[in-house]
Formats: sequence, C-alpha cells, structure tokens
Amino acid sequence: MLAARTGAPVVPVAHNAGEFWARNAFLKRPGEVVVSVGPAIDTRGLSAEEINQRTEAWVEGEMHRLFPHHYKHRHHAKETSAA
Repeated sequence: MLAARTGAPVVPVAHNAGEFWARNAFLKRPGEVVVSVGPAIDTRGLSAEEINQRTEAWVEGEMHRLFPHHYKHRHHAKETSAA
C-alpha cells in the first residue's frame, strides 16, 4: 500500500530460510540460506493489489527456478488431479 501511494519501487526478494528457521520454532537448523534479489518493480500507477501480484509472481517464479526439487511433487499432483 505504501508503494502504491508513494510510487516507490519495490525490490522483491526470494529466499529459502524457512527450510532451516521454521516459523515459531525455537530451534534453528543449520544450512545454507540462498537469497535472490530481483529487479525493482516500478509501482507508479499501479494499485497495491497489482504490486502484490507482480511481486508474488516474481518470488514464486524465482523459488521454482532456484529450488525446482521442492515443486516437482506439487506440479505432478496438479497434473494428476486435472486429468
């Protein structure tokens, strides 16, 4: 909403920290956190919803690119349920 109101660019970030640092978990597991910073999204003239959609699309696409092994099962499940 802030970006929509001000026209400030949004820089999307994708990471896999959740694999090692689970939400609300006391223990943190060791591992390599991979972070990918995307190109700035020009938000001028976009609604908050459009900004969120573009940001989420970039992050989701980047997660599929960086960690395809996490998505193979989901993709297969979608194909079999659609058949």
